[in-house]
Amino acid sequence: MEKLLNKFLFLTLIILIPGTFTTAVNAATLRIFAADALPKPIMEIGNIFKKEHPNVHVYYDFLGAGVLKGDIEEGAPADMFLSANGKFQRELMKKNYLKSYKTFAYDYLAAATPYNNPANVTKSNLIAKLMDESVSLATSSPRSDPAGDYTWKMFRIINKKIPGAFNKITDHDNHLLDAALVMPVLESGNTDIGILYTSQLLELKRNGAKINIITIPQEYNTKAKFTVSILNRSKHKMLAKEFENLLFSSEGKKILKYWGFTPAK
Repeated sequence: MEKLLNKFLFLTLIILIPGTFTTAVNAATLRIFAADALPKPIMEIGNIFKKEHPNVHVYYDFLGAGVLKGDIEEGAPADMFLSANGKFQRELMKKNYLKSYKTFAYDYLAAATPYNNPANVTKSNLIAKLMDESVSLATSSPRSDPAGDYTWKMFRIINKKIPGAFNKITDHDNHLLDAALVMPVLESGNTDIGILYTSQLLELKRNGAKINIITIPQEYNTKAKFTVSILNRSKHKMLAKEFENLLFSSEGKKILKYWGFTPAK
């Protein structure tokens, strides 16, 4: 009886293991590289995607878009690239990493101060405070992060109206590697002014950060375009396309809007 039982268990394992092994081999991982301004909306949209594809694992890498572009060029495995501008997408297109890209959302820059606002910054005196070298300023780097690039474009717009403003501002600007590094500096009160996307500042405030958000006058502000592309090397292009479709769906647009973005039409 014991021999028969052992034989039965052995045969059962032979039947079960191949099926389990096949499932593991066939399980797909969709790898999404996305700008560090996007974690909240993209992961919420990802939750919808996972409900529709329970056997698909979604891997996220949220960093400055310039850093992610470099990782893609160095061969990092990725299926999708979501950037905060079209510049990096165009550069990757020239090198045949992708065929096209689409704009799925927009955002604007905003300034913020620690809650106690030691430099007494207001919307009316913001430009003057930006030029004041005694007022500390933190932005992301214009070389590695689209948020920094948009910010320095804004400084150039200010310079057209106030000659010399660009140098006055950038000479004392503490520009960090990417926007994610500006957040803790601002929240801790280690800078008088921080400039980020409106969506990032709203997220900080919703998470309990004690900050004041100051709208930047429209005449100086710049419009950030968030773009999505499917990489040529992707082994899961159909899944990536379905995730992209979710970005443009009514559900996706609702999530983007909640987190401070303006969805593309």
